Amino acid sequence: MRRISILSLSLCLPTSSFATTWTVDDFGKADFNSIQQAIDASSNGDTILVYSGIYFEAINFNGKSISVEGESATSTTINGADNASSVVTFENNEDASSSISGFRITGGTGNMFTDPIFGPAKGGGGIYCDSASPTIADCVIEGNSTWGGGAIFVYYCAPTITNCTIRDNEAEGHGGGIYAFDNANVTITDTTFENNTANWGGGVTCHEHTDATFTNCTFLMNTTLNVGGGVYIRSRSNPNFVSCAFSHNEQINNPLGSGGGVCVYGGGDTGGPCYPTFTDCLFSSNTVNGDGGGMSVAYRCDPILINCTFENNHAGRSGGGLACVADAGHLYPSNADVQNCIFENNSATEEGGGIHVRNSDPTFNSIVVTSNVATPSGGGLNFFESTDAQLINSTICGNSASQINGNFTDGGGNIIDDVCTLCEGDTNEDGVVDVTDILAAVDSWGPCLGCTEDIDGNGVVDVTDLLIIVGNWGFCE
Repeated sequence: MRRISILSLSLCLPTSSFATTWTVDDFGKADFNSIQQAIDASSNGDTILVYSGIYFEAINFNGKSISVEGESATSTTINGADNASSVVTFENNEDASSSISGFRITGGTGNMFTDPIFGPAKGGGGIYCDSASPTIADCVIEGNSTWGGGAIFVYYCAPTITNCTIRDNEAEGHGGGIYAFDNANVTITDTTFENNTANWGGGVTCHEHTDATFTNCTFLMNTTLNVGGGVYIRSRSNPNFVSCAFSHNEQINNPLGSGGGVCVYGGGDTGGPCYPTFTDCLFSSNTVNGDGGGMSVAYRCDPILINCTFENNHAGRSGGGLACVADAGHLYPSNADVQNCIFENNSATEEGGGIHVRNSDPTFNSIVVTSNVATPSGGGLNFFESTDAQLINSTICGNSASQINGNFTDGGGNIIDDVCTLCEGDTNEDGVVDVTDILAAVDSWGPCLGCTEDIDGNGVVDVTDLLIIVGNWGFCE
């Protein structure tokens, strides 16, 4: 009787579904020799392992919740050169359970979409995400070319991209690396954008309500012909950047271009406002023909910049580090909120070696502006018809020619001097004793004859020097 009861119970239980692991090898020593064949045969929850090789095909996940895994991006390539399309397509409501990892993705030319301004075009040379939010990890996406999103196109979805390298891609229109538009709230972490090219947004374009998140990302040597060498942001988009580096990006061709590192363009009533945030970011050695070597903020944009460093950037016109500009009628001001940032060794051919403000009302609180150069005036800061712009608790020193040009609102606590006053503990002589000085001391720990980190001059960087740094914390007076 007991056996019957157990048997009856077992018959009432649902049948279990077991995931399958499929293998792909281009030499035919696996379940399939084509990745797409394996996708077509798979079911939700399956894993497809792809052995090293070059797979000349284009693949479509077809809405399946599967994991497609290459051995590594250095040895496993999907080459779409034989297909007039994107190399990888997600367009059937895929979510985070649809994932691709460990591939080099190259040779793609994109799928068709409709751009809100330019009409029918092709996007996503490497990867195309339309209303799909897959997981993309550990991939190298390079050598793709299309109109929008040389490497990746993201439309109305929220994919996750982690630990990828996006390089040597080209877009005739927007986003040499990524074109994200219309609620494309992509999350990108530990990813490098290098040597990508586009007409707008050499590395990335965020367009139309795109609130993307970038963490620990690097934008290196990307090029735009018009605006945003590293990143171009516009049309009510509010991306968030944390601990990102923008280095050696450039704007070329257009003499009135803007934003060597980043361009934020609201566009007045037709495009703004934009409220991007940049925290703990570095803007270094970016160049522009027009305004804003490190960053340009134009026409109804209110970015927040916290603990950022602008160094060695150059503008062919104004704002070597940062330019905040608007229309002559002051209808669409660019009111950046800049806190605890450093502007050092930037240059501009015209005004504002460190910062240029035109017809806008930004707030600068606890910033350091030093060793910047502008040819006629305003080596540190230049204010043009921006009397409501505020400068508070800041140090402006050692710039040429002149420290500040133009009228602004002095919020008090500012130190403005032609010569920077050095203080104990300021090892890099930037006018502020902060965590940078502590890190410098730690890096030089031990015997260190003649180095600036040996503050007490006893030939050793030790705890005494750290105590001196902590004891002089803050802005030099």
